[in-house]
Amino acid sequence: MSTADIARQSPGTDGPVDEREVTAVSAGHDAGLEAIESDLVRSRFHVLSALAAYFARPRWWVEIALIGALYGVYSLIRNSVGEVADIAFRNAESLLSFEDRFHIALERPLNEWVHHTPIVADIVALQYATLHFIVTPAVLVWLFFRRSTHYRAVSAILIVTTVLALIGFYWFPTAPPRLLSQQGFVDIMSQTSSWGWWPESGTPGSDAISNQFAAMPSLHCAWAAWCGLSLFFLARRMWVRILGLIYPFTTFFVVMGSGNHFILDVLAGLATLAVGAAVVFGIRALWRSRVRRRYQDQAGRHAEPAVGDTLTAAE
Repeated sequence: MSTADIARQSPGTDGPVDEREVTAVSAGHDAGLEAIESDLVRSRFHVLSALAAYFARPRWWVEIALIGALYGVYSLIRNSVGEVADIAFRNAESLLSFEDRFHIALERPLNEWVHHTPIVADIVALQYATLHFIVTPAVLVWLFFRRSTHYRAVSAILIVTTVLALIGFYWFPTAPPRLLSQQGFVDIMSQTSSWGWWPESGTPGSDAISNQFAAMPSLHCAWAAWCGLSLFFLARRMWVRILGLIYPFTTFFVVMGSGNHFILDVLAGLATLAVGAAVVFGIRALWRSRVRRRYQDQAGRHAEPAVGDTLTAAE
């Protein structure tokens, strides 16, 4: 017996081991490991898919938890208002200087006209103090109950947009134009608060729950545009869709006419909404692509044994 034959002997046997048997056993072992690994990956993917499917369905407790988390972050930023006042006023002056340089400070003539037109000032103050806090929740509730298949994606856009805006409030605190009286702006909310229920911030209730330096980007405008687009694309009645288109533009006018936002705040709010939508749709596209590839791979693996059996039978 040669040295090679001895080396190939299996423990407990008297003769050399057939190399084909060794190859078959090794291949079977590798196939078993691959099957186990594939099962683990598939199980993990199924768990993730189940979680995604679970949270994709509208659930009231999930929405309350998200709102609570967002308000918690907002409160943290609001509590730092006193620390950033100087920075907020410098940022506001910089924005106004930039707008004046390029002659785009549309909020100046709007604020002046509203100030000198009492009936318009009253309407502007009323809308600013009410619709922002009524329309957005109303659209969310409508989506939840009447357009539940679209709710998760559309509400996710609102959430991501709000998170991005909160980052903007923290990173770039900005005083609203109404606090720049030396620049000729008039605080319309303060001017009309004698007959209204709102404080100078325009927030129903108290200034204590508002961030005076959260002008950039304009969350008023981002939320209004979200509401308008949601109604325009998802509502069935034409008059509702038309109102959906009108509402954001009235909001743009109101926030600038009341002296609460620069036009750059408005544009930044719309840009924030666009980024939020891109993030949500991008993640959904990636997830769907991954699911599609996973099921295609599984279909391919199930088809391979059948092909192999056919070839073996033919031989």
